[in-house]
Amino acid sequence: MPFEARLNPHLDQARTHTAQWARRMGMFDDEYVQWPQRWSEEKFAGADFPLFIALTHPDADARELEAVTDWHVALWFVDDLFLPLYRRDHDQESAAAQVERLMQFLPLDALPRPLQPRNPVERAFADLWTGTAATMSPLWRERFTAGVRRFLDGVLWELEHVDHAVTDLIEYLGARRDFGGLQFTAVLLEHAVGELHPDVLGNREFRTAVDAFVDAVSLHNDIVSYDREVEEGTIGNNGVEVARRALGVSRREATALIDGLLTARVDTLAHAPSAVPPGAAGFTGSLQEALAGSYLWHEVTGRFGPCGAAAVGKPRGLGTSAAYAFC
Repeated sequence: MPFEARLNPHLDQARTHTAQWARRMGMFDDEYVQWPQRWSEEKFAGADFPLFIALTHPDADARELEAVTDWHVALWFVDDLFLPLYRRDHDQESAAAQVERLMQFLPLDALPRPLQPRNPVERAFADLWTGTAATMSPLWRERFTAGVRRFLDGVLWELEHVDHAVTDLIEYLGARRDFGGLQFTAVLLEHAVGELHPDVLGNREFRTAVDAFVDAVSLHNDIVSYDREVEEGTIGNNGVEVARRALGVSRREATALIDGLLTARVDTLAHAPSAVPPGAAGFTGSLQEALAGSYLWHEVTGRFGPCGAAAVGKPRGLGTSAAYAFC
């Protein structure tokens, strides 16, 4: 990893806020105990989602850090619980209906609707959207909601393919940009630094840089989360497994292949600031820092095991001790 991660000084405040917010949204409620999987406050604290945001948004102020963390937590809740809930009954139709209903909580005019939330994700969207939309231009709102929709449609794709795994690596790599939610992470990075000019958004080199960031985080996650996804029964949508089956190679060989693709994308992002328009150089620098922060979070979070990977590469320097608060 050629980029350096930095830790946001407001991490502890974000941890406290987000745990309280998730509790208020009902993400730990007993009513979801019948779901195939369930978040507990202990499991939530061990994953330390606020640390991910503090490492990927090192310069955000306290309020922005809380808002971005809440949005990510809402999407993580979808990612963790949406698939098992609808996969249990092979109910693609209900899953699609839920996606359509979720989008109703993100109207482009940001005006309240006579729609009562029925679950934690709907409550989260309703709670977050009004305040978020107020900071955006109409075109920015449209791109923001399109980013959410792209993620949710990716989740539907993943649900459709979880029991009928993709066997073509190229098809998988294209789909992975959607169902991992990293496109939306890039949109939230923009929320932290300010709206980008349309000329920047349409620039080919800029889009390449964003895709490189998305691919790098996604492929790294595939390598790190392999064992976890085996346990969950979702391994068919993991790039290492797709490569293993498509090419008839061992897990080690498939991992080496995915790592080679990952390294190429990191290299692309490394050269991005000199290739993009001047107005985008700062944002691509933020993508680099966010990628480094994602790597570090994957090493220390309890989401992929009890901090076992932390010994591989602990953060160094002033202010990094907070990364180990739960270990």
